[in-house]
Amino acid sequence: MVDFEEQFDLDELIDSVAENVKEDTKSFEDIVNLDGSIHREVYLHDIVPGVGASIDGYIRFWNSYDDRHEILVGDREPIKLYIDSCGGCLDDTLTIIDAIKMSKTPIIGITIGNAYSGGFFIFISCDKRIAYPHASFLFHEGATQTAGTAGQFANYAAFYKKQLDKLKDIVVSNTNITEEEYKDIKKDDVWYDVDEGIEKGFVDEIAKEFI
Repeated sequence: MVDFEEQFDLDELIDSVAENVKEDTKSFEDIVNLDGSIHREVYLHDIVPGVGASIDGYIRFWNSYDDRHEILVGDREPIKLYIDSCGGCLDDTLTIIDAIKMSKTPIIGITIGNAYSGGFFIFISCDKRIAYPHASFLFHEGATQTAGTAGQFANYAAFYKKQLDKLKDIVVSNTNITEEEYKDIKKDDVWYDVDEGIEKGFVDEIAKEFI
């Protein structure tokens, strides 16, 4: 097992990466794999297994940088999370939401196209929520397929019920949608445009220029 702390000084590595980008001394090929972190920009598309850990890594990188440089939370440059997603894996969705909520460095969610299903839950969890003028949103609790014995199915159903309760809490805590309204819409696909997003309290601002 490689002990990275013995080979690298993290402070030196972070400073070097940030300084190289600022001075534009590295080629695109040299920095492409770190592009999201370097520019404090992360792009979310399909939420496939592993995406949660990747987004967590970007958010963790800049929190570490800001912490080590003792930048006050109110003075930190936000991380921009650009979203054009039809959703996907619930576990990875919840990982990203946890990372957003634990981040001391602010996260700005910017929906440039679609924020559907898991993308919707992630977007509404950001510290500030901005949408392109023709962005659209889809709320639903998702679908699941499982197999196995009756006992296995019952155990999974009980666990999934807990997951759905978490989604309800995320929606009610981050929007103007009440628990009563949630009960009425949770079994359906519900679509919103940006004006309805503002009305429901999950869009803070409509973009008028590139962010």
